Amino acid sequence: MSNYTETKAPPLGAWIMVGIFLPLAGGYFLSFLFRSINAMIAPHLVTELELSASQLGLMTSAYFLGFGLFQLPLGVLLDRYGPARVQSLLLGVAALGAFLFSIGETSGMLTLGRALIGVGVAGGLMSSFTAFALWLPRRYLPLANGCFMGFGGLGALAATKPVAWALELTDWRGLFYVLAVMTAAVAVLVGLCLPKFKRSAGLGGLREQLSGFAAIYGNRLFWRVAPLSITTIATGLSIQGLWAGTWLRDVAVLPPDAVANHLSLIAVGLTVGPALSGFAAEAARRSGLSLLALLGVMAFLYMAVQTMIVLEWTSISYLLWAVFGLLINAMALSYAILSQAFDRSLAGRVNTNLNMLMIGFAFASQFLVGWIIEFWPLTSGGGYAPESYQVGFGILLATQVAAFVWFLLGCYSTGRTA
Repeated sequence: MSNYTETKAPPLGAWIMVGIFLPLAGGYFLSFLFRSINAMIAPHLVTELELSASQLGLMTSAYFLGFGLFQLPLGVLLDRYGPARVQSLLLGVAALGAFLFSIGETSGMLTLGRALIGVGVAGGLMSSFTAFALWLPRRYLPLANGCFMGFGGLGALAATKPVAWALELTDWRGLFYVLAVMTAAVAVLVGLCLPKFKRSAGLGGLREQLSGFAAIYGNRLFWRVAPLSITTIATGLSIQGLWAGTWLRDVAVLPPDAVANHLSLIAVGLTVGPALSGFAAEAARRSGLSLLALLGVMAFLYMAVQTMIVLEWTSISYLLWAVFGLLINAMALSYAILSQAFDRSLAGRVNTNLNMLMIGFAFASQFLVGWIIEFWPLTSGGGYAPESYQVGFGILLATQVAAFVWFLLGCYSTGRTA
C-alpha cells in the first residue's frame, strides 16, 4: 500500500515533464556539478591553501560523507512527507554550503562547506526515484530512471570545460557564490512546482516506518545486488570526481586542455550511459531477458576498462575514459531492479539505503586513494607518482571483482531472472 494519497493526481505527459521532471532534474544537475567540480578547481585549491593529497582527498570526499550520512533519515522523510517538501528544504542547505565554501579560508572551512553541500543534494536522485516509483507504472521505471540520470551527466559535463571558461572570468570563490544563488533558485522552483501529497490514514508511526529497514536488509536479492552496485558506482564517482583529472596529468602526462577534454568525455558518458541502460532494460523486458544478466554484463565490461586504466594503457586514454564514464551511471540499473522487488511504500527507503551504502564507499574510496598516494614522494614535476595510482585504483578494482563473484554465485544459487 502506498504511503501517500494525492491531493490531485498529476496526469502523465506534459505536466510530468514540465512540472515534475525538470525541477527535479535541476537539483540532480547541481548535485553532479558539485560532486565533480573539484577535479577542475583542485590545482587552484592546492596552490592557494597549500593542501596535501590527503587533505585534498578528505575535503573533496566530505561531500560523500554528508551525502551518505543523510541517506537513512532521507528515506524515512521521503516516505512520510513526499519529495516536494524534502527536496526543497535540502537544496536550501546545499545553497548555504556553497556559500560557506566560497568564503572559506582554511581546509576545515572548505570541508564543512563540502559536507553541507553533500547533505543538501542528498535527495537529488532519491527524491526523483521515489517520485517516479509513486507516480509512474513500474514497467517504465528503468527507462524513466535512466533518462533522468542523464541530467547528472550534464552536471558533470558543466564541471569541465564550462568551469574552465568560468575561471577565466572569476576565481573559484566567485564561481561558488554563483552556484549558491543558482541552488537557492532551484530550491524555490521545486517547492512551487511539485505536487503536494498528504500522508495516508494507513501510514504508521516512526517505529513502523523504521521497521521497514528490516524488510530491506532481510531481503536476499538486496544483498546479492547491493555489493556490486555499491562498489562499481562508488569507485566511478570517487575517481571521476577528483582522481581522474590528476591521473590524466600525472600518468598520461597531458596538458590542462587535454585533461579538460577527457573529463568532458567522461561527463558525456555519464549523460548518455544511464539513458542507454534504460533503453537496454526496456528492450530486455520486451524480449523476456533478465535485468540481472544485463547488469552483470555491464559490470564485467566496466571492470575490464578499469583494468586497462590500472595497466596504464595511455595510448587509448580517450577510449578508456569515455567507456568508463558511459558505464558509471549505467550500473544504477540496480536501483530499478530493487525498486521493482519491494512494495511502493518502501520505495524511498530501498533507494536511500542502497545509496547510503554506495556513498559511504565512495567517501572511503576517494579518501583512500589520496592516503595511498602520499606513500610515494612527489615527482620532479610536482605531480603524484604513477605507481600510487596503480595501487589505489587496483584496490578499488579488487573490491568490485569480489562483489561480482558474490553476485554471480547468488544469481546461480537462487536462479533469479528478474
